[in-house]
Amino acid sequence: MATQRTTGVWISAASATVLRWGPEGVTVREQFDSLVPGRHRSTGRPPTEDHPASEGHRDEHMRAFFARVSGTVPFDDDLLLVGDGEVVDHFAQQIRVRDRSRDVDRRIEIDKSGPMTEPQLLARIRAFAGSSARRTFPT
Repeated sequence: MATQRTTGVWISAASATVLRWGPEGVTVREQFDSLVPGRHRSTGRPPTEDHPASEGHRDEHMRAFFARVSGTVPFDDDLLLVGDGEVVDHFAQQIRVRDRSRDVDRRIEIDKSGPMTEPQLLARIRAFAGSSARRTFPT
């Protein structure tokens, strides 16, 4: 195994799954549902007090969601971040800023993917850690 422990996070604007994997197997399983409101498309009307033009409200929800998820990510694990869209990129940026402020040096990789099951995420984490599951073939 290349690393002692590895944490994997699948994240989107709607939810996040955190798995921590090491020699003992999966030791942490966290599921987070997001309160981030969806993006609203313009209806063509000008911004008003009831319908502001900016997405500041959504951004604040996203920051709070990222803080909840990143609070479960250990500082001493290598980190695999998986997700679709730009959410995973923004989350990675926040993790890197947090790591720099605490002088943490670890391997962080971003892997773009649509929604996946927990076993699929675990398989990606194991491969990232250098310990892919053994495959058995019928004889």
